[in-house]
Amino acid sequence: MKKKELIEKLKALDLKDEKIVKKVTCSLIGHSNIQTTYFGYHYCGRCNDQVGDSLGSIYSNDKQVIIGHNCKTCYSNYKKLTWKDKFKVQNPFKQLIGED
Repeated sequence: MKKKELIEKLKALDLKDEKIVKKVTCSLIGHSNIQTTYFGYHYCGRCNDQVGDSLGSIYSNDKQVIIGHNCKTCYSNYKKLTWKDKFKVQNPFKQLIGED
């Protein structure tokens, strides 16, 4: 699916709640590789659904960018992501701007 097609479908649905828009987006194009983590669990940075578990099982995603991480791997992976990963997801490094 192209970005233009996705935007047209979302407009046609006329959804008012941004959380629902994000969940529908993930349903249509898949979860983002921009993610958050908490206690071994990995969550989509767009819809907040759990996408992996490294606490009780193995979760491996070599494309993962962790929101708030300030590491070379995340910066490198971010450059490789497509619009599908970045659409309706916050900039994972935004909160780091201006920090020492």
